[in-house]
Amino acid sequence: MQELLKQQAEKYLAKYPKIFFCHVPKCAGVSLSKAIYASVYPSVLKGTKFASHIDLKSSRVSAELLGIEMMTARESQLISHLDNPHMLYTNGHCIARPSVVSKYYKDWHFLTILRDPIDRYISEYVYNRFKKSEWLKNDTDIEEYLSTPTGISAGMTYAKYFSGMTVEEILADKQTAIDASVANLRQFAVAGTLDDMDGWKQKFDATFNTNIKVASKNKSPNQGASADILNNPALMEQIRSLCEVDTAIYEQVKGVSKAA
Repeated sequence: MQELLKQQAEKYLAKYPKIFFCHVPKCAGVSLSKAIYASVYPSVLKGTKFASHIDLKSSRVSAELLGIEMMTARESQLISHLDNPHMLYTNGHCIARPSVVSKYYKDWHFLTILRDPIDRYISEYVYNRFKKSEWLKNDTDIEEYLSTPTGISAGMTYAKYFSGMTVEEILADKQTAIDASVANLRQFAVAGTLDDMDGWKQKFDATFNTNIKVASKNKSPNQGASADILNNPALMEQIRSLCEVDTAIYEQVKGVSKAA
């Protein structure tokens, strides 16, 4: 009887695809992660061993105890999810480096969405500057922030997430970072841009035979601050320069998704 129940459960779960949603910060990921799950999986799987996420608390503890970068802890957590034969869905702020995607993309559907890098940069700065929580809160004025390691690194978020290269390596060889990121994103089942959300949804629906509904979440805590930055030509010139690599990646992904 137990073996029969196991076979029935496996047959039931085999109907569902395996999905990892790579949530790049400030790219509508909160909305999409909820919508993806709701459109593909039954709610009964929530909180089970079949659906998970890259956990913030455990990755922080791992980083502190092992003396490693927090993103490295998150990547290790992601790999454990992808390698788990029972896991169907996972998501979170986590690098999807080429070696990991190449190993698992035939069994897993990798998904992501990118936002205009300048808009993403400003949104991330304002969100972390004015949010109420202390996690990653930034109290630095934008003029100073642009020259800090965090501010410089923020302009290369797409390159960091998809090239497998460090900030130092990206700065030393920008074209390789661009090429590696774009090649990696082409292995994703669904990758597009926020300014063509309809195109992203159409590809998602065609891939999973569903009809995804996306709500709006996590709005900026200070839209006036965003406008002040956007209306400052000197600041905008610096931000465009910092986002040079990410902009090149974004434009190529945008072009490919439009063509598709």
